[in-house]
Amino acid sequence: MDWIVCQIGAREHYALPAALHERGLLRALVTDIWLPPDRPWSRALRAVSPRLAARYSARLESACVFADTLPSIASRSAARLAPGANWSGLHADNLRFDRFAAARLQRMRAPAGGVALCYSYAAAQSLRAARSRGFATILNQIDGGPQEAALISALAQSYGARADAPPETYWRRWREECVTADMILVNSAWARDCLIAEGVPRGKLAIAPLMYRPERPSAALHYPERFDADHPLTVLFLGAFSLRKGARTLLEAAAMLRGEPIRFLVVGRDELGAAAQKDYADIRFLGEVPRDETSDFYRKAHVFVLPTHSDGFALTQLEAQAHGLPAIVSRRCGDVVLDGASGLLLPDQSAASLRDALLWALRHPQRLAAMSARAISRAADFRPEAVIGQLREIGREALRRRDAAAGA
Repeated sequence: MDWIVCQIGAREHYALPAALHERGLLRALVTDIWLPPDRPWSRALRAVSPRLAARYSARLESACVFADTLPSIASRSAARLAPGANWSGLHADNLRFDRFAAARLQRMRAPAGGVALCYSYAAAQSLRAARSRGFATILNQIDGGPQEAALISALAQSYGARADAPPETYWRRWREECVTADMILVNSAWARDCLIAEGVPRGKLAIAPLMYRPERPSAALHYPERFDADHPLTVLFLGAFSLRKGARTLLEAAAMLRGEPIRFLVVGRDELGAAAQKDYADIRFLGEVPRDETSDFYRKAHVFVLPTHSDGFALTQLEAQAHGLPAIVSRRCGDVVLDGASGLLLPDQSAASLRDALLWALRHPQRLAAMSARAISRAADFRPEAVIGQLREIGREALRRRDAAAGA
């Protein structure tokens, strides 16, 4: 089985194409920006931005990579300068990459076991091109689709805000992707159910989690006998601090817990502007940090929280578990946390539920110690060698569907 992966961005730090390459299964990676550190022009660009520096993986050093680097960087720079170009800029980037990937695929001929995997919202032309060249096709769906968008829009309205909505062409192209693909890969039961509610056939959907390989082994964390003013419970939120991710839920829960020996660390882009509001002076907003610094924050915390309203998977919860952090998360993301064993699953996305879970953690430091050890072993279930078999089976099913369609 030979795989082509068409991936815009550095999703999950290129874990999927890297895992395929290390097993001799990757024919090529097609991506938008690729900056190997051994080229002078690439080093100059990497020095400009930490985000650009992340557009490379040493695990793919010997892989065949096709990239549209300089035009993609120029396009994104222009989009950032355009007023109100949030969704329109994203959609334009997706269209640009889709055209580039489709042109590359048109030059390839699929071997007998050829599979093309393309990520949602940037794959309408790519999937058609792959099918025309004989590849079986898989759409890798990154989120809950229109159902998620509607949920977040309603949530924003409940707070008197307005969620930016993508253009209708965004969803029209997505529906084309769903029809064209032989199989649709989702990373959680939550995302699968969102797509089924949107009318995607259940039989076309397959679940496989994201994979994660820790950079170094972790040991179970040590906890004090009790948390108090001198040894407060440290709660970490890492990622975009947004309405969708449960930022409002965290802020409201923190207000309910004022006076308790709990401190909150928020690491990530503050999309609500909460850091500037004096009501949240007891929360430390640390902003975005480079990926190679996130481990330091996982190690400073006692628990990780993610009260997300919708996530296709949420890799941060898996990273937290791999670092030995018990995680308190909602049920609307990937099935990582083992309730009561490696963390706690919230019954809903309310501030009261998060408050109650944090009060439990505050009063049970030794239970957290046991959860820490279990979290590390749980994270091992998501190593590439544990997940790649599921991907290969999904690839085989895509090939069977391709062959059945060809014989119909």
